[in-house]
Formats: sequence, C-alpha cells, structure tokens
Amino acid sequence: MKAYIVVGNRGMLDPFNEFPRNCLIGDKTLTSWQKEIFLKLGIEPFSIEDERQVEDRDEHILVGDNVYFSEELLVEFIARSRRQKRNTVCALKKGLFTHRTMSHIQNVTEKEDHINYNLRYLPAEKFREENYSSIVVDLDQSSDHLMVPRHICDSGKYQIPLTRKIIIQIDHWANLWTANILVALSLAAGLKMKSMAKLFLIALRARSFNQWKILSVANRIGKDCDIHPTAYIEGSIIGDGVKIGAGAVIRESIIGNQSFIGNSVTIETSVVGEKSTILHGHIMFSVFCQSVFSVAQMISASFVGRDSFVGSGVILTDFRLDGNNVIVLKDGVKIDSGSTFLGCCLGNNVYLGSGCVVAPGRTIPCGLHIVLEKGRIIAGGNTEQIIGGFRLIDY
Repeated sequence: MKAYIVVGNRGMLDPFNEFPRNCLIGDKTLTSWQKEIFLKLGIEPFSIEDERQVEDRDEHILVGDNVYFSEELLVEFIARSRRQKRNTVCALKKGLFTHRTMSHIQNVTEKEDHINYNLRYLPAEKFREENYSSIVVDLDQSSDHLMVPRHICDSGKYQIPLTRKIIIQIDHWANLWTANILVALSLAAGLKMKSMAKLFLIALRARSFNQWKILSVANRIGKDCDIHPTAYIEGSIIGDGVKIGAGAVIRESIIGNQSFIGNSVTIETSVVGEKSTILHGHIMFSVFCQSVFSVAQMISASFVGRDSFVGSGVILTDFRLDGNNVIVLKDGVKIDSGSTFLGCCLGNNVYLGSGCVVAPGRTIPCGLHIVLEKGRIIAGGNTEQIIGGFRLIDY
C-alpha cells in the first residue's frame, strides 16, 4: 500500500512564514511525523504536487501535507475503510475534541454532525466510486479537566480531551499549538488506555497503584542527562543532554535535547524545544520552539517561536476580562477562536523586554525586538529624576 502526500505551496503559517509541513510538533516536523507513521505501518509514502498525478490502481491513501494524524487514528481509519470497500474520507464527530482543537479555523469541511479532514482512502480500482463516504471517529471517549471557578467557566470544569487518536489540519498557529499540547498529553493518555494487565506490570515497577507514582516511572529519559535528585518528573519525555535543576517540576511535557531547566522551574503540559533555556517561572499549556530563552514568571497557553527571548516581568495574557471568546487573525480577518482560554503567539527571533504585556490571541511578527516606551524606563547617565515622589539618582 502507498500513501501520496499532496505538497501545497500556498498558505504559509503566520507569523512564522513557514509551510505547515516544516513546523515542529513535539520534536519533529509535520513531514517527519507523516512519513514515520506511514513507514511504521508498512505504507510507502510519496510526495506529489497534484493528486491528479496518481495513477495507482491499488488501494492507497491521499493526504494533505498540512494534516497531523497519529498512528492510532490512521490504523482505525484504514481498517474501517477496508471493510467498506469504497472511497472514504476521515471525519470526526463534533464534540469536545473538535471544539478544543478549534476546527472552525482549520480549512476543513463541516457537516451537520461531523467534520471531514483532508485524509482519504481509495480502494482497489474496481471498487471506486465518484463520491466519498465519511468514516466518522468519536474522540471524546476520555477527558481530563481543570477545576475553574464558575465565574471563569460555567461548568466549573475546563474539559481537555485525552486521546492518542488525533487528527488536526495545521492552518493556523492555534492549530499548531493544540497539536503540540495533545502530543505532550499522549503519554499520559496512552497509560490511561492500557489494558489492566499492562497497567499492573507498570504498577509493579512503580511499587504502587497510585496513579502519580505510575506516571513517574513511565517517563522517557534520554542519554547524558543531568537531573537533580530533588527534581520531580511525571508522564514526560526528556531528550538527550538535558539539565534539570533542583526542585524543578515537569509534568506531562516534552523537553528537547540539550535544554536547560533551572532551579524550581515548573513546566506542565507543555513542549520545550531543543537548546532552550528556562531559568525561571511556571510554564503551562505552552509551546516553545528551539533555542528560546525565558525568565518570565508565568507563561500560559501561548506559542513562542525559535530563537526568541522572553524577559522578566513579561506577561502573555490568555483570558479576556469581558468573558468573551479570544479573537485571532487568519488571513488578515478577525475570527472568533471559540475558546475563552488562549494566549498569544510570538514569531521567530522575537525579543520581549521586561514589563511587556501581550493581549490574548495576538501574534507578533518574526524579528521584532520590543521594549517599553522611554517614559517608563529609567536610563541615561549622571542624571537625577523625581518620579512618584521618590528621588532616583543614576550615576
């Protein structure tokens, strides 16, 4: 069986000015994910520019180069498609997963009760038809939640899908963010879905049936790491050559090769790219690309491009005080994200100086280095100023 990946040369992802296929999900590009999963299932991948080039008379897969899918999702889609012996398209039942992944800002086909993605199956030529039948997958079988006050979230619980079956079209930075967060959660999701026999074996390793102790022995730790004995790691993937300081807490996250995590830093459900340095603070539901340097106190639900700097006192907000959904820009048009909880996106090589505040949903173009206006910064030499009743002397 073969898979044909249709490579598009339109729709670069803002603000990175990169094609979705070249963007990182976890520690691999989207192209690498696609090819790796196909090869693992014995499917030979080919890149093409136009699906009309395909003259394959045997069964095969057609997929866009901007579609992220997990191995578990693809296995179910192919198995169910083969049973039908007709042209099929992968679809998701509308629900929590499609809502949290902001499917309405993806270039997908929305039906009454499901959403079609650009992942298709064609059977042997004799079984083919002109139209496609939707294979609808329900991904809302399991979820986790954050306890949130009712004035923030009506239900008091912010639900998060927990599944290893994933499909997302990367048509916006928010889609790339959700794909990364779901991959970070996948290790914990996989444990919750294991058979009782396999969970029992893991519990024996942990010498406990406590879920947190089980997660703490399920970590994947790379080679040549220097991890302080007081650091706590749970349900996470740690790359090679990573240094983690005293009292650091890393939960359900991915830390890239040769990154440095400082003393007492907390990282939860996030992705930190290789060669990044996190000296301070709490990172939650966020994605850092390669070589990010951060000393911010708190970063939540945000995306930070590669080679960026986030200074002390920087605030990347993730919630509107009026209770409305966060608004994002797509192709220059304002769109309701459908989410009340979403941070901002910094492009590549963005520097934010101390005290900068970024509103939720905003994007900052690549290469901008931003500091506060001069009136809010004490600078200069041999000057004396009176500010707010205090005499400040700058030598």
